Amino acid sequence: TPICWSRKGCACLAGLKDAPSLHTLSLDLRRNSLGDDGVQALATLKDARTLHTLVLTFWGNRVGDDGARALASLKAAPSLHTLSLDLYENSLTDSGAQALAALKLAPFLRALTLDLRLNSLGESSVQALAALKDMPSLRALSLRI
Repeated sequence: TPICWSRKGCACLAGLKDAPSLHTLSLDLRRNSLGDDGVQALATLKDARTLHTLVLTFWGNRVGDDGARALASLKAAPSLHTLSLDLYENSLTDSGAQALAALKLAPFLRALTLDLRLNSLGESSVQALAALKDMPSLRALSLRI
């Protein structure tokens, strides 16, 4: 049975950003009805100073374009070099995919995985995500659309 998380619950998890020596974080929150509010709270992980690797699994959480815009803010994470965002079966549209394409501005990101299957994405999403090729530090890219 899925747990329904509130923004407050997600904010508690986002507090992990203050762990002084946390390098790797993996949160599997599939099917928890997080919605955009929960994902926005978790996007504050961008402020984690020592976080190198972040894996966020958000299958079936009703995440929409506002949530995607919040996740795109992870581009500002100071030490992040590996990022995996699993947004399978959510409510993203082309606008959300275009927002995620802003991850190309992440200065240190070397590996990026995006799973956007079973969302409402069209050709403009693919075009926007193709721009990820211009990331100067990118060494590994996995897109599931």
